[in-house]
Amino acid sequence: RAIALTALPAELATEDKLYFEHPGYDLWAILRAVIQNLQGGEVVSGASTITQQVTRNLLFTSEERSRITALRKIREVLLAAEITRSYSKEAILELYLNVAPYGGNRRGVQAASLAYFGKEAGELSLAEAALLAGLPQSPTRLRPDRNLAASLQRQRLVLGRMVAEGFITERQRR
Repeated sequence: RAIALTALPAELATEDKLYFEHPGYDLWAILRAVIQNLQGGEVVSGASTITQQVTRNLLFTSEERSRITALRKIREVLLAAEITRSYSKEAILELYLNVAPYGGNRRGVQAASLAYFGKEAGELSLAEAALLAGLPQSPTRLRPDRNLAASLQRQRLVLGRMVAEGFITERQRR
């Protein structure tokens, strides 16, 4: 349960910058993703909010999660909206931080923090929190114990997003 204060802005900047403003889904992000996917001829953007990710991780089987279909995305949006009506944004965010995938069988920022840094999530530095925040996008490919270069590249992106979203200063990023 102990979550570093630095972990929260890193996750929000990376996964869902409008988290506290939308009803569990981001209609504009969905429309943008549909256009990008149609233009690209394949899935290049998923537009999932943190609440949609919680929905997917808790309410869909691994087989359903592995296939991105329009029907599954619609179900995901409807369930995310219902979860947002039923629970506080803080409770949903805590749930996300406890169930998000961080590589291998690691679920949740606490498990990832212990596995990758040998310390409690509440003790993470800004750099460590940023590295972990980048993992849920592609937990297998970005695992720091298997692909440190890719995870560090993603960490730089997360830190850049944190600056752009006003969570940290350029000096803190450096």
